Amino acid sequence: MSNVNCAFSVEMIRNPERLQEKLDYWQTLPYVALDTEFVRVDTFYPKAGLIQVADDTGVYLIDPLCIEDLTLLKPLLLSDTIKIMHSMSEDVVLFQTISDCTPHNIFDTQIACALLGQGVSVGYQKFIELYLGLVIDKGETRSDWLKRPLDDSQLEYAAKDVHYLYDVYPQVVSQLEERDMLGVVEQECELINKGMQNQISDIDSYYLKFRGGWKLPIGNQAVLKKLSSWREREARTRDKPRGRVISDKQLLEIAERMPKSINALQASRILNPGQQRKYGDYLLSVINAAHEVNADFKRIPRSLSGQKLEYYRTIRKASETIALERGIAPELLGRKRLLEQYINLLFAQNEKRGNVALPKEFGVWRTKLLGDTFKKIAESKFNV
Repeated sequence: MSNVNCAFSVEMIRNPERLQEKLDYWQTLPYVALDTEFVRVDTFYPKAGLIQVADDTGVYLIDPLCIEDLTLLKPLLLSDTIKIMHSMSEDVVLFQTISDCTPHNIFDTQIACALLGQGVSVGYQKFIELYLGLVIDKGETRSDWLKRPLDDSQLEYAAKDVHYLYDVYPQVVSQLEERDMLGVVEQECELINKGMQNQISDIDSYYLKFRGGWKLPIGNQAVLKKLSSWREREARTRDKPRGRVISDKQLLEIAERMPKSINALQASRILNPGQQRKYGDYLLSVINAAHEVNADFKRIPRSLSGQKLEYYRTIRKASETIALERGIAPELLGRKRLLEQYINLLFAQNEKRGNVALPKEFGVWRTKLLGDTFKKIAESKFNV
């Protein structure tokens, strides 16, 4: 055991046997704190540099470079033991990569802060200052977590991060219980998890994220979809960031200009010479193929305008009022993406708009808070 300049116990775990002992123990506990350090600079998938766990006995730093099979973590990640994290998304992506599962029973303290009216994206540094009055140094955040040996300052930083998270948890739970909102954190974490699982499996929907893509004619959007799906598979297979294959901007420009020959592609100067050599023939084969656009083809959604924008502003204001009355961060209750999704659904209905239910992505807790108000607005606006 070592303390790495910490006032609490810190143990480095470098072999699977010791890790299994602790995993068996952690699965008997009601909760543990969990954090990760990783590098994701020139790869599609994050590379694990360190995994930190805090429990009632101390902090454990798991070295993923020494333990080959990290699916060992899977039973803990899927267990009933609550995993306390702060800003869970990147940690979840890492565990999906190294442990082949999406963790369940997560308690994200950043979401808890939003529900307690402390802001929608409270950083870890501010979070700890709020609850413990400590000003912590985040200078090691972007250090090289794949080098070995790790510096003492890195180990101290990593250990304290998860230690404070574990310490603060009972306070946060108590505050949420006072407002009868403890279960909402769990609901919101599950909604985030589900969205992340869909992103991984639904490779063919990435084109819907292209900013400005809605301006393209539908045939060009169909080409963009094929190019985007191919780029997604290429990036994952080669473990390269999407932009290192072909950037969104380049794909959008190709779908807009549709060069049909190698000379036209070269003259467009959209791709650099290396990209053109590697991918030019394939891109042209997609562009020149006959594209029959199915009737159910999903167009890229355009920015709200006109009557939709006016309606968006109305329900956003109503959502903000409810959030402030409840002491919730307005951006969490009325997430822009969800409100826009509801409006597009509403306007897609020709009749009975007042009866359009909130999409399931709102979750039970949002539907409970917003459902009746949104229904009344729809009935009023559309004279149902």
